[in-house]
Amino acid sequence: MENQTLEINDYLKIIKRRRKILILPFVVISTLSIVLAVLLPSKYRSVATILIEEQEIPSDLVHSTVTTFADQRIQVISQRIMSRSNLVDIIQKFDLYSNERKNKPEERILDKMRKSIVIEPISADVIDPRNGSPTKATIAFTLTFDDRSPLLAQKVANELTSLFLKENIKSRTESAENATLFLSEESRRLKEKIQQLQNTLATFKEKNLDQLPQISQLNQQELTTLSGQLISLDSQERSLRERQFYLEGELAQIDPNAMATNATGNRVFDMKDRLKVLESEYPSLVASYSANHPDVIKAKREIDSLRKQSGNNTGLNDMNAELTNKKAELASLLKLYSEKHPDVLKLQKQIATLHQAMMATKETNISSSSVLPDNPAYITLKAQLEGVGSELKSLDYTRDQVNKKMADLRKSLHQAPVVEKEYTDLIQELDNANIRYREVSAREMEAQISQQLEIQRKGERFTLIDPPQEPLEPISPNRPAILFLGLVFALACGFGFVYLAEMLGSTINNEKTIAAILGVAPLSSIPYLENKKESDATTRRHIALLVSVLVVFALSVIGFHFLVMPLDVFWYKLLRILGNF
Repeated sequence: MENQTLEINDYLKIIKRRRKILILPFVVISTLSIVLAVLLPSKYRSVATILIEEQEIPSDLVHSTVTTFADQRIQVISQRIMSRSNLVDIIQKFDLYSNERKNKPEERILDKMRKSIVIEPISADVIDPRNGSPTKATIAFTLTFDDRSPLLAQKVANELTSLFLKENIKSRTESAENATLFLSEESRRLKEKIQQLQNTLATFKEKNLDQLPQISQLNQQELTTLSGQLISLDSQERSLRERQFYLEGELAQIDPNAMATNATGNRVFDMKDRLKVLESEYPSLVASYSANHPDVIKAKREIDSLRKQSGNNTGLNDMNAELTNKKAELASLLKLYSEKHPDVLKLQKQIATLHQAMMATKETNISSSSVLPDNPAYITLKAQLEGVGSELKSLDYTRDQVNKKMADLRKSLHQAPVVEKEYTDLIQELDNANIRYREVSAREMEAQISQQLEIQRKGERFTLIDPPQEPLEPISPNRPAILFLGLVFALACGFGFVYLAEMLGSTINNEKTIAAILGVAPLSSIPYLENKKESDATTRRHIALLVSVLVVFALSVIGFHFLVMPLDVFWYKLLRILGNF
């Protein structure tokens, strides 16, 4: 058989001869495919389309606190709505997978439901406004749910869509509220920090008022002014000292009692004249009275006192002469050295000591005299000298105050660099806090506006443009494909079995086989002649086959009508397809 060349008639004869082998697998496999297409459960899909709308107010005017991309938000929200608690609630609410829940763990049920939920973004080509380059942006997305019941598929898809829209509003509102709350808390914290820094700065200023940077320059100027004032005071003191020395010299040479009179109006002599008068009268008194006479004793006592005072006056004259010499020497030294020179300071100290001694001696002489000075020249010089002394005391007090002030200023200037660093650090920290506070306050205001944007639904939002519908046709199984593939496979199996039977069979069925075996063609061939009984049986088989074909065709039409597509719908689709041609 392998070397024979078969023609179409030969193939037809083989099919006719092996028709049982062809029909049996064809019928079995076709029946199985039909049963499979009929018994497989239908799965329906309900689809919702949600549009992602941009915010109504331009983002240049109002910035949203939600800055993530739409794909990200869709993924985040999908994870939230497909949480365990939400899915369990939906399963219980719609009594999903009631049979499977009896014998399967909850996790497998939840996994099956998650696989039944599909979220697919819908993208479009757009121009990026930031750089002008073309890109893809998610403008919408679909949410689908698959179930055996079309009504349940629609209800669950509708429930999931509602959860999705609510979760989007909730997440955006919470994001805006959290941003506002965080910025408000940060603003309050910065405000407290600024208040604390201001209090610290005020305390620091109060504690270091004289060492502040803005005061240091004034302190330096004041120190320079005080130095000049101190020089002026030294000059004034030098002039007053010279005048004091001059007045003291003049005063020492004037008799304080030049015109003095006693209570009786008699002229009072000075010490020398009085001493001469008493010395001339004393011998007469001694001659007239005894040594113990009161007049003699009184005259004797007065003579001794006048002699003593006369001696003191001589010492005063000597001191006055020495003082004059010292002043002349001081004038010479000042021409050679400054006032701070040790020799000048030493000589000034000697002059001051000598002057004090003269004044003490003079006061002693005046106090020992019972008559107050009444010489106008003396009194005038005395008053001028006392005025000079008062001015010197005032200068000394002023100098002490100036020196004290200069010491304080030098101390302040010495401490100024350290204080300035601390002060600058505080000012810088306060400035940074103020800048940060202004930034946070501005962001807080933007966050509040953004929060109002979300509350009033003016921001980016999800809009349901195509709500879930009850599906009319199942998405699976694909029964026409199952039937078609089943028939093709059944036919292939039938021909395959026929081919195997021919290849493995050893029966001679035609004259070509005999010629191939014997090498000589037979003279003639006699066909098989059926009797009446066999002919009737063949007729019955043909009728049964025809009836079977008609029954299978009728069942196929009925199954197509109920399982695949109603016949009227199929007819209209067929007419529409034919009308396109």
